[in-house]
Amino acid sequence: MSQPIKVLVVEDSEDDTRLAMRMLRQGGFDPTYRRVQDVEALQTALREERWDAVLSDFRLPGFNGVEALEIFRSTGLDIPFIFCSGTIGEQTAVAAMKAGASDYVMKQDLGRLAPALERELAQAGIRAEHRKGQIDLEASRDRYVDLYDFAPVGYLTLSAEGLIAQVNLTGAEMLGEKREQLTSARFSRFILPADIERWYRHFLLALHRGSRQRLELVLASAYGTRFHAQLDCMRVTDETAAPMVRVAMTDISDRVEAEAHLRRVEAQLRDVQKMESIGTLAGGIAHDFNNILGAILGNVALAREEVGAGHAALASLEEIHKASVRARSLVQQILTFSRREPQQLVTQPLRPVIEETHKLLHATLPARVELDLVLGEAPLLVHADATQLQQVLMNLCTNAWHALPEGVGRIGIGLDAVTLDAAAAARLGELPQGPCAHLWVSDTGSGMDAGTRERIFEPFFTTKPVGQGTGLGLSVVHGIVTAHHGAIAVDSEPGQGSTFHLYFPVVEQEAVAPPAEPAVASPPRGQGQHVLYVDDDETLIVLVERILERAGYRVSGYQDAQEAVVAVREHPAGFDLVVTDFNMPKLSGLDVARQLARIRPELPVVISSGYITEELRGEARAAGVRSLLEKQNTFQELSSLVGRILSKGPAQGQ
Repeated sequence: MSQPIKVLVVEDSEDDTRLAMRMLRQGGFDPTYRRVQDVEALQTALREERWDAVLSDFRLPGFNGVEALEIFRSTGLDIPFIFCSGTIGEQTAVAAMKAGASDYVMKQDLGRLAPALERELAQAGIRAEHRKGQIDLEASRDRYVDLYDFAPVGYLTLSAEGLIAQVNLTGAEMLGEKREQLTSARFSRFILPADIERWYRHFLLALHRGSRQRLELVLASAYGTRFHAQLDCMRVTDETAAPMVRVAMTDISDRVEAEAHLRRVEAQLRDVQKMESIGTLAGGIAHDFNNILGAILGNVALAREEVGAGHAALASLEEIHKASVRARSLVQQILTFSRREPQQLVTQPLRPVIEETHKLLHATLPARVELDLVLGEAPLLVHADATQLQQVLMNLCTNAWHALPEGVGRIGIGLDAVTLDAAAAARLGELPQGPCAHLWVSDTGSGMDAGTRERIFEPFFTTKPVGQGTGLGLSVVHGIVTAHHGAIAVDSEPGQGSTFHLYFPVVEQEAVAPPAEPAVASPPRGQGQHVLYVDDDETLIVLVERILERAGYRVSGYQDAQEAVVAVREHPAGFDLVVTDFNMPKLSGLDVARQLARIRPELPVVISSGYITEELRGEARAAGVRSLLEKQNTFQELSSLVGRILSKGPAQGQ
């Protein structure tokens, strides 16, 4: 089968051209050709078409074969260029070959043309393959260089002496110097002194034993910055050179920071969980402590009645009563802070809230802390939740105490009226301009720099050592103030103490006459109705029996809740009302109420607890409980509560 070939013929004779083509056909080719005979036509043909070979006469009108060869070579084509001439001499032919011609064939011997062209085409193919291989090799080398130089990690090759023999651009950038400056530099100069020994231990293990080594170090770059690096070391060998160590250097600063942040968050989460457990613990403490307080207050009240006016013991009983009331108030405020109740904003004066919190702080803060209180005379009414405002003050004052040097210094609480203009209101944020209540807490502590002031309200941000702060106190303060449509600002400088300023919009008390309350008749004395009282504290059982018996009721007391339920089951109609403690072993007050509802649904049940939450209120309503009683108020409220419930009859209730 003939080999197709496209030939450009530089010839002024059409006959000679046809003869040459016939010889190529006889030699196994299937040529197509284009004949040109001047410079312009040659240049056009070379530019417009792709050719497999060029055949050129040596002598042409207007130019010669050497000029044609120069024009051909200027194109950069690597295809056979063969002279076919009847006038070329041997010396001229040699010169043409030196000038770049592939071969020459005399027109008198055109039988050589096909073999010569076949040979030159094969040589051109070999050259093309070689050229393609060179291009591919250079491209591969360029890709390798790019991958090496711009890899996301730094690559270094270190000599046995620890000198940098080679480094990629990424590694040079990480170390902060140009690649040329790093060559022959000692790598250890970027390692902190405390880590030098550890580095060399791993380096020598990789160099002499050939074991892969990985270590993490802090490196100091020439920029003056430091970064956490993971170094992966392995030995590289060459028959003509001494062993070296290749080091892959990865910047792991982000990972290290993320891990440190995760550890901080985990520690803070544990602290938060501890804080949440305080609420549960407070409920247990309140149960026991309120039992004691209830017994003290009840027995003191009974004793005061029994000794009568003018008795010498009355003054002592009065002091016992006052101390017990203060203790009851303290327990209630601790419980208030541990509860999670929905926000209840009501119009109320700020001054009583601050005064009550001031008393609680006096009992909480160490004696070495001076607690000042400065209150203006203006009646400042705000729309607020008193419990949450107390929490704000407690958090701010606790932080202030922790900021005092060695816990010694002064904390101030103040309240006055201010009027904010538009500029001041805009500076504070969403606060509307106009009259505001200005509440502040100041301390003589260590103060804060600008960076700390910018972050103090971020959740989990704390300047305290690990384990000594959750970073939630001020974020909670900020959230509460914002929920009250207020604003908070802080003035502080290092060594100058801090002052937190809180602003709340002042509201006017609506001048509405209070509705006339209908006269409520005092509940009648008992007529011997049977009350069952359940409490695991024997002291309270004795107290309640005395209180209710004095009010005209019969009382049966039980320390075991299960025994009380059995008593009702055996005599369902034998009891008119049940009062039960909430927090008891075996059965809770709710369990008792549910079981009694199945035995006798119309039997009124009251639950007494020192820790009444919204959850307890909801479950009590669902269980059909008639009322809830604050245990510490047992003496003051129990008799009247029992009288009111019994006077309503079985068809009425909560």
